[in-house]
Amino acid sequence: MKKLLILLLTSILTAQTYNYSDWSLFQKYGLEQHIFGIGDTITFKVNGLVCSFCAHGLNKGIGKMDYTDEKSVFVDIKNQTVKIVILKEPDIEKTIKLITDSGYEVYLITHGNEIVWKKEKWKNY
Repeated sequence: MKKLLILLLTSILTAQTYNYSDWSLFQKYGLEQHIFGIGDTITFKVNGLVCSFCAHGLNKGIGKMDYTDEKSVFVDIKNQTVKIVILKEPDIEKTIKLITDSGYEVYLITHGNEIVWKKEKWKNY
């Protein structure tokens, strides 16, 4: 909690944001231009998380990515979500790839109350 508060204050004081507009992602995933700030949270809704072992594996894998760490990744089996606190410019494509390569389906990505991306035809989620 203390770390999150420090990140939030740092974000407000430095007002550092990242403009995410990678054209390859737009073509591949339909992601549109989006601005993320340090300390912001990205939420990935996933299908297939069923056990704590799965959650732990995703947490460790995503926690090794350049833009976050294990303490800033929160995997919720009940709600089928992966929440990531941004510590520097996020790599959405690598995150999607890591989650899907781990055997899960990403069907929605949100930033705050905004939908960053959603799968066109998803099953009953």
